[in-house]
Amino acid sequence: MMKVRYGAEEDFSLVQKIDDSIIMPEFKKWVNNRQVLLIYENDDFAGWLQYSFFLERIPMINYFSLFEEFRGIGDGTLSLLIWERQMMERMYDKFMVAINKTDENAIRFFEEKGYKQIGDVNIPNEEEKSIYFKFKPLF
Repeated sequence: MMKVRYGAEEDFSLVQKIDDSIIMPEFKKWVNNRQVLLIYENDDFAGWLQYSFFLERIPMINYFSLFEEFRGIGDGTLSLLIWERQMMERMYDKFMVAINKTDENAIRFFEEKGYKQIGDVNIPNEEEKSIYFKFKPLF
């Protein structure tokens, strides 16, 4: 059974198993702002989702990753729906995500969930990202 909970500082080592580029001060800030969700499947850590706000108005997923063995069983879809629902409860009706341009699986996943590509971002010394957007009316 899948569970989602907010992250805590002591979860830093779990997230480091998926992405070792995350640093503690950054993670601590996200945790304090309740911008980290941890995903579990049958009490096993399966992945995480981290978001912030684009222009301080649109919730935007920055990191969303599941370990390979937890993909294709619905955990990603359910986690995304839980996050979108949380945002809608806070009266947000627009959502964004930044995806590595070469990550065909992530692109397909978000497109299947109704996200549409709206542009690309090319930051020097970083992998080029595509920005996807979704509008989901509140009423």
